[in-house]
Amino acid sequence: MGTAQVILAYGIVNVVMAYLFGAETWLRRGEVFSVLFATWGRLGYFRFGAPGPRGFFGGLLRPFEASVSRLTFVLMLLVSVSFDGLLATPAWKNLVSQLPDALRTGAPGYTILLLVVFVLLVGVIWGLFAGFAAAVRAVGHLDEPLLNVVAGLLPSLVPIAFGYLLAHNFDYLAINGQLLIHQASDPFGMGLNLFGTVNYEPNRNLIPTAVVWYFEIVLIIGVHIAAVVLAHGYLGRAARTESQGRRAEWPWIAAMVGYTMTSLWLLAQPIVQEGVKG
Repeated sequence: MGTAQVILAYGIVNVVMAYLFGAETWLRRGEVFSVLFATWGRLGYFRFGAPGPRGFFGGLLRPFEASVSRLTFVLMLLVSVSFDGLLATPAWKNLVSQLPDALRTGAPGYTILLLVVFVLLVGVIWGLFAGFAAAVRAVGHLDEPLLNVVAGLLPSLVPIAFGYLLAHNFDYLAINGQLLIHQASDPFGMGLNLFGTVNYEPNRNLIPTAVVWYFEIVLIIGVHIAAVVLAHGYLGRAARTESQGRRAEWPWIAAMVGYTMTSLWLLAQPIVQEGVKG
């Protein structure tokens, strides 16, 4: 019942906003799922009228709109995964255990605490990447305004955000994805057993922890290679000379290396805890 009410309310909001701003404008700039899928869609091979040439990552060869709201949305894709990883760390759990009961897990105050921490993380990420973008602009002697430089560099972070999203949820998908075996026999919850798998229970040890960890590392290395190539292409176009473009890459590479170290540490926390418990 609660889910139906939320969907109904969300649908009403979208109808009102589409009426006020126009359906095309609202879907392109305001409706969160359309904006999200348009962002992830830049990774795909086919363009379907979207900007950029056909081919994987083709949509990322063009910068994002140089507006604070659009760039903040892209950075939130990074923050969301890091934030989820932060909540799984022993440091966070120890901190919450020392807070007053009103801020403990399950209390209304805990939701407010999570919102505050998330907003702070967005601000920190904005400050860090804007600072590194300013260093890129200074080292490369770029003529574009700082916001345009950020907009040109952020497409290189989209593969990283997608890679971390997949890596962070890979173990979850491997275990809970097995529920599809059960669901296939009784897709509508009518008590059927079409394929004899209705009693199937997910195997939590289907994929060893080491395999999960090395898959995550390979995936993250791959998306970072793509990110470096994309940043190299943008700076090659934006810099006055080839040598300035190459020098401008170093601050951005340093930013990505630092982010990688932090994110790998966050990804490793659930695996480390599992190993300690085992």
